Amino acid sequence: MKSMALICFTERGFQTEKRLAGLLAAWGAKPRLFVLGKYALQAAAMDHTVSFCPVKEGGLSKWTDGQWEADALIFVGACGIAVRAIAPLIKDKYTDPAVLVVDEAAGFVIPILSGHMGGANELAVRLAEAISAIPVITTATDRNGRFAVDVFARSHGLVIDDRVLAKAVSADVLAGEPVGFFCDFPLDGEAPKELSCDTICRHNIWVTVSKRERTESGTGRVLKLIPRCVTVGIGCRRGTSREKLREILTAAMEENHVDGRSVCALASIDLKQGEPGICMLAGELGIPFLTYTGEELLNVPGRFSESEFVRQTTGVGNVCERAAMAACLEVSKSSRSLFGKFAKDGVTVATACFYPELFKDGDRKEAP
Repeated sequence: MKSMALICFTERGFQTEKRLAGLLAAWGAKPRLFVLGKYALQAAAMDHTVSFCPVKEGGLSKWTDGQWEADALIFVGACGIAVRAIAPLIKDKYTDPAVLVVDEAAGFVIPILSGHMGGANELAVRLAEAISAIPVITTATDRNGRFAVDVFARSHGLVIDDRVLAKAVSADVLAGEPVGFFCDFPLDGEAPKELSCDTICRHNIWVTVSKRERTESGTGRVLKLIPRCVTVGIGCRRGTSREKLREILTAAMEENHVDGRSVCALASIDLKQGEPGICMLAGELGIPFLTYTGEELLNVPGRFSESEFVRQTTGVGNVCERAAMAACLEVSKSSRSLFGKFAKDGVTVATACFYPELFKDGDRKEAP
């Protein structure tokens, strides 16, 4: 979490807000302090150690609406105030920000929205520990010390393919029913006891970048968790449009059954560093575009298809396959090619993936 908006309503609440903001800033966040209420404004106006914004026009409702795009909102005051302020804005636990309430005396830290996917529970526990407060965690998996699939997905950057099925998986975990667990990557540690590795159960989890379906356990019973661990090496003729590049990339991914949501970076030779179409495509996908010198690509280990024409043009016999692997190796030596060069209309695409770290430090916590 980076963007955080805090608001207080009393003189004592302002002191707590300052304290919280100092901690958040020390942790690398960007807290913004807001003050509403006569006595809180008086206290803030007399304090020259922090910057703050007074809330006047529109009051709390307008303020909450204006801050809804932040990663987290922290109300220093009563729960009821926060609940009434956020109620008209709540849409979806996968998109709503984390919302926490801290009482003005700093005795309790209460996550009231997006505890798992928004990270409110995790932030509440960390803040409570830092200010010697009590975290009030009410989500069932946390209270029972059980594996939570949404927390697992969030902490590892996994895309949840089916939200309804995710709820069914959580229900089975809470009921003590085993959940099957399948993974296309090596595990770094032991899976939680609620998961039955490589065993078909009523509901199952599959960590994969594949677009194929697992049919052995029945339709609608396998929840895909998609890691963003695929890099795309790409090459093209000068001036190739973003639309054409996107079309070829989509065709390549479809033909090779790779889920497009797994892509985390585009990569190519440095000669293409300013290629408008590739830069625009990376921007559209919200991912970085990494480039490498010819020498760096030649030093990438592995066996790659070679083209004399490409060698004469760039000095390297294969750009897309080498670039994809080079980007992966920046993250992990445990990487592999997914599919080799796919060529069409002057565009070449190849993919590689690195292995996500799963269960390295354990993905289950004891009940608070």
